Amino acid sequence: MVLYLSSVQHTNLLDFTGLYEPDSGMPIKRMVGWFSLKQFIVYDMRNFSHFTDVVLDRAAFGDTDGEFAQGVEEFLIMYTARVTVICEGLAQSDPLFGALIESGVRNIVCATEIGEIQQEITECLSEEGMLRYVPEEQQGEERKEEIQAKERYHFECKDVGIAVVGAQPRVGTTTVAVGFCVWLARVGASSVCYVEVNQSGCLEMLAKGYGMEQAGDGWVFEGVHFCKEQPQGEFQFVVYDFGGDANRWRGQRELLEKAGQRLLVCGTKPHELGFSAWLKREFAGMGAWLLCPFVAEGIREELAGVLQDEQHRVKFLCYQPELMDGGCNAGVYREVVAEYTMEA
Repeated sequence: MVLYLSSVQHTNLLDFTGLYEPDSGMPIKRMVGWFSLKQFIVYDMRNFSHFTDVVLDRAAFGDTDGEFAQGVEEFLIMYTARVTVICEGLAQSDPLFGALIESGVRNIVCATEIGEIQQEITECLSEEGMLRYVPEEQQGEERKEEIQAKERYHFECKDVGIAVVGAQPRVGTTTVAVGFCVWLARVGASSVCYVEVNQSGCLEMLAKGYGMEQAGDGWVFEGVHFCKEQPQGEFQFVVYDFGGDANRWRGQRELLEKAGQRLLVCGTKPHELGFSAWLKREFAGMGAWLLCPFVAEGIREELAGVLQDEQHRVKFLCYQPELMDGGCNAGVYREVVAEYTMEA
């Protein structure tokens, strides 16, 4: 769900997304007015802590730029929701822009023309979010070596298929699939392949955004081969991203049944549980992991009791702000591949 704090002049800015429709997979709650970000965080945000995205229209806040940036930083410490800031005409040289980047915000809408604004908003609300402001050091060799030094395994396997399926769009299916691939490559898997089975078109955007190296029928990045079709050659692990559109993966039943591991990414908010229960029924007879993102500590035990059974094991995922870093969920991924793993 998206919480949109809007100024009067930008009330209709998100209408083009279609997310206000009753059957939207990512509905928007809009609040229009004049806000103080710090006061909102202290007194009001607790009522919206279950929202996955918060869009802040800078024009709706009376805070100074310094107060606004500090408020965003405090928000990100207290809550797991992803933040998008709309600030038309904001230059990258502006102190506010630098402060937002420093606080961890990557979704910043700066365009001034309506077409470009809508394009940037679409990018921000996508599963991957805006990629253009990801710091280079987060993609560099220094960071990669630091993570590898902490965790290293030897995998005794080949051609292990891992199917990642979402209960609905925008629950984090691609984030899980990509993060899992990169984690496998960093901790010792000799060959890992990501396959965009859902044909959503996100892969080409990722290749461009991260500057992936072209390699045959796909791209290579962070030690992972990314492609759209069944890969040629032998890999230790092949991670299939089926997305959250049932019409795309229902015809792939054989591939799903053959997979060594099946990861079902499930939303747990009241409006999402119906989709998650339906997906679980679809996989009756096939063992699977139920991976649940954005779940508060206090309700995890209760949810696990409701969702878990002999065929389906429930695991809760931490917030993964960087697509290419699955390390925050390393504990879950270690369990998924435990039967193929030996200490290095």
